[in-house]
Amino acid sequence: MDDTLKLHVDIMDYKHDEFLEILSEVQSCNEDEFIPLFEKMIEHTREHFNAEEEIMRTYDFYDRRDHFLEHENLLNEMEYFYTKSIKIPNFGRSYVNEYAYEKFKRHILNIDSQLAMFLKNNSIA
Repeated sequence: MDDTLKLHVDIMDYKHDEFLEILSEVQSCNEDEFIPLFEKMIEHTREHFNAEEEIMRTYDFYDRRDHFLEHENLLNEMEYFYTKSIKIPNFGRSYVNEYAYEKFKRHILNIDSQLAMFLKNNSIA
């Protein structure tokens, strides 16, 4: 992962690296692999968000409500494009190739960075 996106919270950086690996697989796969890999990306994202949300609940993160809403919006969007891509694969490819990384980057810089700072400031991470 690009060092500018590293949060220096091991569990978060690890999950983000995993996501980027899966995203790269989806972006470079052949037509037959696209739907299963897109599904894998969504499942990984769901698990990643659930783990983050558990951390936020456990440590009473002050902005968890907004963070949870962001997770819900991102997952809903991914699932929307996934569903459309079953009938129109290029629709999903366009999301994966042109938007997914930018959304990921924006989420880290604007949302996850707050959680990382909270964890570090409270000596949790």
